[in-house]
This record gives sequence, structure tokens and C-alpha cells, in this order.
Amino acid sequence: MKTLSIKLVTLCVLLTAISGCKHSNKPIWMIADPLHPEIASIRKHSYDSYIVVYNPDYCERSGDACNFFIGHANAHYMLNHTLFLRPKFYTSQDENKADCYAAKYAKPSEVRSAVKLMLDDNRDPELIINGEPQVRAQHITDCAKQTGNWSGS
Repeated sequence: MKTLSIKLVTLCVLLTAISGCKHSNKPIWMIADPLHPEIASIRKHSYDSYIVVYNPDYCERSGDACNFFIGHANAHYMLNHTLFLRPKFYTSQDENKADCYAAKYAKPSEVRSAVKLMLDDNRDPELIINGEPQVRAQHITDCAKQTGNWSGS
């Protein structure tokens, strides 16, 4: 039992150290995968590089919102988030930060398109929106307005 406890503590220390490390400036690669279950997400590729995987079919169906979701995935990298998690397992704090980052740097039309998609009760059910879509939409709108990246009404 004591050996198991030591191994668990060691694992926790290692994971904490890894998650606190700053990322390198290695380029992020983008890969189209028609079997990817989400519009876009980021994955660790090798020791020091990362890839954004996106579903081209879902991107076509989501229009300009796709670029927002790609920006959101990239934001996890830029904000030094732990990238070995599946998107549905990110903390709400990390998701909010990635949404704000994307809301600040995406084109206003892409931000509005993502918000519209999240608020659409009749959206394609295959387009996975992690978290509570209405809450995320409001948060993204607020972030875009605060950074001056919201156009129109």
C-alpha cells in the first residue's frame, strides 16, 4: 500500500511539473481528419510540438465558426494549458480563457458565427459544443465586446 501511495504522489508531482511548464515556440501543425469527433481540438504531437486536428466536414457545416474553434484550440497552446486532455475534460476556467483568447483574436465575423451556432437550438447535433452553449455564447460575446472585437448588434 505504501508503494502505491509513493507512486501516486510521484505521478502527481510529475503531472504538476508538466502542466506548469511553458511551451516552446515550436510551430503548431494543422491536420484535417474527417473522423475527428469535434470541430477542432489540439493534441500533443511529440515531445515539443502540437497539432490542431479539425474535422473538415464539420468545418464546412459550421462555416465561419470553424475558424473560431480552431482559434480556441490554438489558444489552449498559447495559454500554456495542459494539452493531453480531451476537450470535454478541460476545466471551465481553461475553457473560458481559451474562449476569451479566441474572441479577442478571431475575426469579428467568426466570433459572431460561433456565438450564433452556440445559440442555435436547431444546430446540427453532430457539431459538438462542449460546456453549456448559451453560457459560453454569452461569455464569448462579453469577451469580444471588452476587447473591441464585436461588431454589429
